[in-house]
Amino acid sequence: MTFPSNQQIALLLCTMVIVFSARCAAPKAPPPVERSRLSIVREQPGSIRVEGVGPIRGFARGRDCTFMHCLELILEATGRRIGYDELMGVSGMAFRTQFRVDKWDVGNPDPLVGDSCLDALFAAIGWQYDLRVVRRDELAEADALTRAIRHSVDQGVPVMAANVIPPEDWGIITGYRRDRLWLCRAYDTSAQQIDQPAAGWPTAVVILSAKKALPDRGPVHVASIRRAVELFDTRASGEYALGRKAFDEWCLSLRSARDRNYLHPNFWTYIGLIDARGAAVRYLRSIAPEFGSKEIHLKSAADAYDEEVRLLLSGLENVPPEYLYSSSIPSIEVRSRQIETLQKARALEEKAIELLKKAV
Repeated sequence: MTFPSNQQIALLLCTMVIVFSARCAAPKAPPPVERSRLSIVREQPGSIRVEGVGPIRGFARGRDCTFMHCLELILEATGRRIGYDELMGVSGMAFRTQFRVDKWDVGNPDPLVGDSCLDALFAAIGWQYDLRVVRRDELAEADALTRAIRHSVDQGVPVMAANVIPPEDWGIITGYRRDRLWLCRAYDTSAQQIDQPAAGWPTAVVILSAKKALPDRGPVHVASIRRAVELFDTRASGEYALGRKAFDEWCLSLRSARDRNYLHPNFWTYIGLIDARGAAVRYLRSIAPEFGSKEIHLKSAADAYDEEVRLLLSGLENVPPEYLYSSSIPSIEVRSRQIETLQKARALEEKAIELLKKAV
């Protein structure tokens, strides 16, 4: 679902630095006391806004999975501080590679499509969720969705939604006006900090419906390593190839690309892979001490993913964004160099997964 604009892509390329693979994990801290900083502001009759949600950082800042960063901000505002890398790790997103086999799909790195990460994610963070995908012309369902969003805001809980400020990134609905227009923010540069009227109908909505006790992190982290292995070894989920098979299908599609339709999905899938594996590096290094004598396997797997991130960054020049090719496509030589990079990345992931298998 994530679909950054050309302006966002240019910013991404200009500011991308290796924030993805910091080598030192922060010392483990005790569980924080949960104190919500959310508050409801009634600006005029029928208009409500929830204050207390931090600003969206935007692209190229180690948070390119727009869904996970929006969730991180909402959780932090409720007092349940769970960082981006932890969310990526416990959900499996840090380790998932998927590629749609029947067409080029910009949604390859989205947590909701293909092998959805939502059930594992929300079970790990101790929260129930309500996912709704409703078209605007489905009048009864659209009206029910509007009421559900207003109810959540009335309870002081912002709502996650895709495409409320196009292009189709995930954003946060923070309020509504008397004219039924939602107030929101998204990854668009102008909408990261200031709540603005929605400019699009949401293609998907996730409502945080019921807060539960935060599960013990030890079993959650063990389960996440098992899920990492499962995601790599599983061949497919619906129209999407997964794991090692996803790399193979991606390379096949690059060889047969004939028009510009491939450029943006290819670029964004590649950027999503860099971001995910950077999160995997940091996540594994942070939880490794919990695994006792098997700590070395997680640290070695993190090193393999770290090498992959650096490989992918070095090959980024062979994955051009669409605005650089207004009427043509890159040569087969350029695509062949990307294929070579992906094949090397696949081999590094094989190595990382074999190490993770030893840890569980």
